[in-house]
Amino acid sequence: MTHLVDELVLQSGASLKNRIVMAPMTIQSAFFDGSVTEEMITYYASRAGDAAAIIVESAFVENYGRAFPGALGIDTDSKIAGLRRLAEAIKAKGSKAILQIYHAGRMAAPEYNGGQQPISASPVAALRDNAETPLEMTGVQIEAMIERFGNAVNRAVLAGFDGVEIHGANTYLIQQFFSPHSNRRNDQWGGDIEKRTAFPLAILEKTRQMVAFHQKTDFIIGYRFSPEEIEEPGIRFEDSLYLLDKLASCGLDYLHFSMGSWARNSIVNPEDKEPLITKYHRLKSDNVAKVPVIGVGGIAQRADAETAIAEGYDAVSVGKGYLVEPTWATKVLNNEPCAEFADINQQEALQIPTPLWDIMDYMIVDSAAEALKHQRIKELQNVQIRFEPGEYTACGQGHNGDLPVTVTFSEDKILDIVVDSSKESDGIANPAFERIPQQILDGQTLNIDVISGATVSSQAVIDGVSNAVDLAGGHSEALRCKAREAVEWSTEIIEETVDIVVVGAGGAGLSATLTALDKGKSVILLEKFPAIGGNTVRTGGWVNAAEPAWQNDFPALPGEADHLRSIVETPESEFAAEYLADFKVLKEQLGDYFADVDSGKDYLFDSVELHRIQTYLGGKRTDRNGDAIYGQYDLVEALTSRAMESVDWLTEKGVDFDRSVVEIPVGALWRRAHKPNRHKGVEFVEKLQQRILEQDGRIITDTRVTDLMIEDGKVVGVKATQANGTQLVLKVSHGVVLASGGFGANTRMIKQYNTYWQDIADDIKTTNSPALVGDGIEMGEKAGADLVGMGFVQLMPVGDPKSGALLTGLIVPPENFVFVNQQGKRFIDECGSRDVLSEAFFDNGGLIYMIADEEIRKTAANTCDDTIEREIEEGIIIKADTLEELAEKIGVPADELTSTIRQYNACVEQGHDPEFNKSAFGLKVEQAPFYATPRQPSVHHTMGGLRIDTQARVINKDGDVIPGLFAAGEVTGGIHGGNRLGGNALIDIFTYGRIAGDSAAALV
Repeated sequence: MTHLVDELVLQSGASLKNRIVMAPMTIQSAFFDGSVTEEMITYYASRAGDAAAIIVESAFVENYGRAFPGALGIDTDSKIAGLRRLAEAIKAKGSKAILQIYHAGRMAAPEYNGGQQPISASPVAALRDNAETPLEMTGVQIEAMIERFGNAVNRAVLAGFDGVEIHGANTYLIQQFFSPHSNRRNDQWGGDIEKRTAFPLAILEKTRQMVAFHQKTDFIIGYRFSPEEIEEPGIRFEDSLYLLDKLASCGLDYLHFSMGSWARNSIVNPEDKEPLITKYHRLKSDNVAKVPVIGVGGIAQRADAETAIAEGYDAVSVGKGYLVEPTWATKVLNNEPCAEFADINQQEALQIPTPLWDIMDYMIVDSAAEALKHQRIKELQNVQIRFEPGEYTACGQGHNGDLPVTVTFSEDKILDIVVDSSKESDGIANPAFERIPQQILDGQTLNIDVISGATVSSQAVIDGVSNAVDLAGGHSEALRCKAREAVEWSTEIIEETVDIVVVGAGGAGLSATLTALDKGKSVILLEKFPAIGGNTVRTGGWVNAAEPAWQNDFPALPGEADHLRSIVETPESEFAAEYLADFKVLKEQLGDYFADVDSGKDYLFDSVELHRIQTYLGGKRTDRNGDAIYGQYDLVEALTSRAMESVDWLTEKGVDFDRSVVEIPVGALWRRAHKPNRHKGVEFVEKLQQRILEQDGRIITDTRVTDLMIEDGKVVGVKATQANGTQLVLKVSHGVVLASGGFGANTRMIKQYNTYWQDIADDIKTTNSPALVGDGIEMGEKAGADLVGMGFVQLMPVGDPKSGALLTGLIVPPENFVFVNQQGKRFIDECGSRDVLSEAFFDNGGLIYMIADEEIRKTAANTCDDTIEREIEEGIIIKADTLEELAEKIGVPADELTSTIRQYNACVEQGHDPEFNKSAFGLKVEQAPFYATPRQPSVHHTMGGLRIDTQARVINKDGDVIPGLFAAGEVTGGIHGGNRLGGNALIDIFTYGRIAGDSAAALV
């Protein structure tokens, strides 16, 4: 068995005195030209000693190959003297000195390289913000680059280093030549995997030649590699093993993984839980088996290192540990604990250069402040709290302003808490108003966790009670520090049989549950969050359904007839064969409509066929092969033909629709929306919940479904875990309905299925509930379900730049506002589909402004005067008395903004938009005061998910139905193609939710 203290003898004959090396970490502290500084020497020398080797950070081999500021260089002979001093300082302490060498390739930002355009194997930009498209290297340049690596090795030998590590990882140049994403060549340096391996092999061969020239038989040669790339196409683990076999056959001393954790599994297939090191040993070739492998990432203490070695690494590479514990190896070998954070006053003692100190702030704590904080908490926990008995009312800050809380006290106890939530956003906040007061009463403490999905409302209740405590002469600070009783973790297992289990209590799950109850079935609805409603309570509440008898009573808006004419003029080749019948019917219908328009009559036209065609055309996208993607016809037909049936069903269940107006949701392309009288989707959630409870349906919250139970290929139940640890094993006689939503709040999953999102998903906020992480999709796939459309993610163009939320700011129907960019210019048809709008937003700098006036404010949806005033105070809405003042406040040219609004108002008067062809106009922007709402695209809807049929049955990869498994809502794919029209999400969840409930109830 291998131990940390064991010597490791390498193929070159060199040996490492133990199995600990310091990982190469960028410290950004070289001179401007890449020369060694005294700070660097001091930093590395202080960490040398008991570590077997110090691997010095990546040194660029060519002047324009830097990946970051303050980079170390080995590109000229003039740097040898400084490098020699660095190597000698490390070796004098007893560690071997190994230098990592690299070129950044397309990752060489021009700002760090004298403005030079980066180079790479092919002119393919990296998937990151503001990435430059590199110049493709010529054959001559490639040969010259190989020579530069050889020259770097020569300098490393002359400087006295014990070895070099070839940096073939972290998406730098060597990896770029091996990657099918960055290497699209068709010559000797690119094409198939063998040719993509040529450049790394040439670098290794040149390295070996230079070492042989110096007759340095014990010179160490290592190779660092990234085992996978998330890009598509990209490096997969099997590709890396192919490369490593070729490298190992040429002679190497070690291979060095580059990962965030030594225990990491695949980032390409996260559902594959096998650690890569286990897979490495299972699949490695005989050549690779001869080369020691070093693991890195997540090694903070001796136990971590020993576990990593026990799992298959020959040595461990320690990075962050050495930042805060310069004698990490010494402490580990002496069985002492190692620091994992640095104190704010330790920079000098730790010998850390300022550039490095500035970027490692996440590892720095103020120990003195923390000690005082803990001392203060101890003091407060000993305070005896007394109250002036009585009833006191105070407020916390809720979604819509002050949230009044009335608290009753005895001399030493909180007796009662009543929350006045009449002005607060209901639905999503209700659990906070019930649970937070009860938790405070039960524990007599304000040390209460907020509720997931109701954070603002939870904090508002806690703050309101805290303020009331102070009014009663109590000590709110002490109550906030009062210890809570430990929650006892349950080991109970509850087994039960029911007809149907529905997973997810959003609109689709509620609809499926109520439909099944109406069929006389017993149903349990499980929701992992404390609050029901999912994304449904976050919607604007607009439901698309064609109802000509009602809609056609309303006057048409300017531009609508032009939009219909554009559809008629669409070539028939754009339509799938199934749609031609709809198209021909629509053309006949529009023939009469246009005759009426031409004769001066004015009314809104709508039909089921128009809804179906717009859904079809609006969903068009292209896949990675450039092929057109539309919604699946039979699913779209069922959706649009049964849409009005769903509206009638909702009305029957008590949903109160506003029949005074026909709205157009953002990105809907048309006015056909049925809007509830109450704002947001809470009207649907509350009314459906009431009907479910009236029929003895059971809704169990705080319960996460972990597995589908499958017997003989049929889904027969679910396993779930409640918040206190209680296990539920629920068997079903009919089926399970998955209605758990999409994956719009799961950055990892978005990246997994779409390379476009690799470098931007972390920076884009989401409008989604944090519950939407795709767990239902993963469960369905584990059960054999086919997935469809997973690469298509829709942005909501009008998200809040700060939070990603949709329903903040002055939100009005798109016919009544103007979008302007940061130059004060209009740039798009405001009624356009979400995909077109979002792309235009990005093309115009990402952040844009929605301009409105006082009259438009009267048409605002999803908000109220109190909310508007609060958001003006918070800066979410910018208000000004003149357009010139508004322009100054938002930082756009006043002349451009006033000119833009003047031109827009002229378009409204004419009913025609010659520049952007806006499809519908409402009000002008002319009545002071004026408002600007900053908007930025947020992740809004994921079109991909489980494949279903028109009966909402889940389909497996062979095209067969999975018995007992149904799905509805955003957990499914195929309905919306590559883009969803505004208003279609709600009609989708209610229509297919009902279908799923019907189908599950009918299953025997």
